[in-house]
Amino acid sequence: MGAHFRFVHCADLHLGSRFKGVSVRDPAMGERMTESVFESFGRIVDLARSEKADFMVIAGDAFDESTITPATRHRFASELGRLGIPCFIARGNHDPHTSWESSIPYPDNVHEFGTEPEYIELEGLDGVEIVGASFADWHEERNLPSMVRGSPDRFTVACMHCDVDTVGAQYDYSPCRLSDMLGRGVDYWAIGHIHKRAVLSEDPYVVYPGNIQGRKISESGEKGCYLVTVDDGRVSELRFVPTQGIVWRDLEVDITGKTMEGVIAELRGTVREGDIVRVTFRGSGDLDAMLRLHSSENAEYLSKVLGCTVCDLVAETTPDIDMDARAGGSDMTAKAIAAGRGLAASGREAILSVIMANTIAARHRDYFESLSDESLAELAEEATGFLVARLEGSR
Repeated sequence: MGAHFRFVHCADLHLGSRFKGVSVRDPAMGERMTESVFESFGRIVDLARSEKADFMVIAGDAFDESTITPATRHRFASELGRLGIPCFIARGNHDPHTSWESSIPYPDNVHEFGTEPEYIELEGLDGVEIVGASFADWHEERNLPSMVRGSPDRFTVACMHCDVDTVGAQYDYSPCRLSDMLGRGVDYWAIGHIHKRAVLSEDPYVVYPGNIQGRKISESGEKGCYLVTVDDGRVSELRFVPTQGIVWRDLEVDITGKTMEGVIAELRGTVREGDIVRVTFRGSGDLDAMLRLHSSENAEYLSKVLGCTVCDLVAETTPDIDMDARAGGSDMTAKAIAAGRGLAASGREAILSVIMANTIAARHRDYFESLSDESLAELAEEATGFLVARLEGSR
């Protein structure tokens, strides 16, 4: 086990993702996003070649089950051929078997694990073994890690798709506990399924690399793979390498005391050209009314000046108004504040009654009825702030 070697660990490629909702609104952006997934994997192959990695492991969900096509598989196979080093693939819940896949075989350097654990020793790399197992079905109920045991005289890398420590969730995909992965003679668990990278343990290493390209705002931040270096039977370096073509960013900006120029300056320090961004505004100030009343125009303007795509603006702001002082007046704003405060203090049933009077809101009765008393009161207060912003903005 005294060898020096390196390998690349990636997972959740989801090649062929088509972003249908985006494509309908903006075909060019939809195409760019689809292509970005392939480009990210291409950069991972480039990394393995340039860093002279000895092998690669792909821990499930190479494809997206709703969009797997012969063209997607052929492009993936071509990249694997370009890789030129051993590559080990475990199927996950998004990797369906198709009737035609055998007509587009993987190159000889690729091994796809079957549904039972397989142990493979690498030629030219003494003291190293790869063990892996694929999903037998999209909803894999077996605890795959519990089926594996490494060899004590080898550095063992286990490659599989699994759901660690979320047992009992609505959908389990090879559910297991972190404790199931300890003491099994495995030195590095190369796992996939969770789209956020995480190192769950360092002895042994239990690693989620996350997906290789964010596909929605909840998958924000850099995406890529891990380059793992092993010396004398131990991981000496675990290096995350970003490979994404598009970064999703979920940002917050406090508008208190700021002009729009100040907001733009703050965003420029965070956003890069080509990013897809959601901005949530908080605080209070003169920008409140403009942000609430002109959301689409503001998103278009910020996209232009920042060189990115602002996909959503959320205004959780309040007007720069002394609500207590204004409530003492006799104008429409004072009446709105009084009515809103009265509603917020009136209790659960009164607030729900007002909400259900709106035919659109009434369609979502279950959601509103699930809210706590405190959340309903906050909703009434937010609505009051929005109404006051509109009244003040019309002056």
